[in-house]
Amino acid sequence: VAGAACSLLAEGSGAGAVAGILPFTAGGFIYLGTVSVIPEILRNSGPAQALLQLLALLAGVAMMLLIAHYE
Repeated sequence: VAGAACSLLAEGSGAGAVAGILPFTAGGFIYLGTVSVIPEILRNSGPAQALLQLLALLAGVAMMLLIAHYE
């Protein structure tokens, strides 16, 4: 919540502030998502299924990077 608030506050501050805070905020959301998802993936599936789900998770992160790069 603090990262999202900082990001919203810095939005009107100029490109320099946004360029520094937005990656930090996005990283926090990605970290929280993976911390809650990966243990459940490993607990509830076999090794092949866990690998496929992990690859799908990484593909989602890669898509976010591509969207951010070309936006």
